[in-house]
Amino acid sequence: MSALSINSAGYEPSRDLPARLRRRLTQWQAVAPLPAHPPQAMISFTFDDFPRSAAETGASILERFGARGCYYACTGLLGQQGPSGPYFTERDIVHLERAGHEIGAHTMTHLDCAKASTHAALADIAHNEDQMKAIGVTQPVRQFAYPYGETHTELKRELADRFDACRGVLSGVNRKGSDAMQLRAYELGDDEASVARASTLIETAARQSAWLIFFTHGVTDNASPFDIKPHVLSTLVRRARDSGAALVTPSEALDKIMDAAG
Repeated sequence: MSALSINSAGYEPSRDLPARLRRRLTQWQAVAPLPAHPPQAMISFTFDDFPRSAAETGASILERFGARGCYYACTGLLGQQGPSGPYFTERDIVHLERAGHEIGAHTMTHLDCAKASTHAALADIAHNEDQMKAIGVTQPVRQFAYPYGETHTELKRELADRFDACRGVLSGVNRKGSDAMQLRAYELGDDEASVARASTLIETAARQSAWLIFFTHGVTDNASPFDIKPHVLSTLVRRARDSGAALVTPSEALDKIMDAAG
């Protein structure tokens, strides 16, 4: 596998008027609306790309509170070094699966799905899935996350036949009618505003019986802007558990929603 250098700090989405309109139309065009409201408050913790610190420290924190996470694997990063430290290894994949965590998919080359053609994106996603199986993923891959959080409607329609759900980065909680092909989520960071917002969101999700998804990258004291410190994640997972919400993987959440729909 060839080396891949990814630094999302240098990424900027197109901000011209056509690009902004495309993003807005994409989020309004739900191709797989959730058929029912969550039967209870549910909270999912997810990790993008994913750094080894998420697989080790992050998983340990979740397990301490009886939770499991979803790890979106970009196989082009396997064993490499990035802004969040070293990325995952084959051993991390095996360990996470055995511990009951969910392994989701990214693209292989961290492709921007909003800028790529549907054909190119599907080919990159298929290559990533092949590599995931080759390095030890044994469970069905039901979840996908868009690198950089961007997509377009044609690709969402195509992915509806390949994944149970796809996660973006648009803020919001998920309820009946939310698009399973562009699930809403909130980023976790270490700044005070991010932590305060996450705490408020946990309380709101518990009160409204909504499905709340958090995402981050690494879990380390030497945090980049894309990571969260271990003690902060621990605090938020504890608050999520104590709120009475079910701490679930995305696939567990979807299964509960489908059961509620009958």
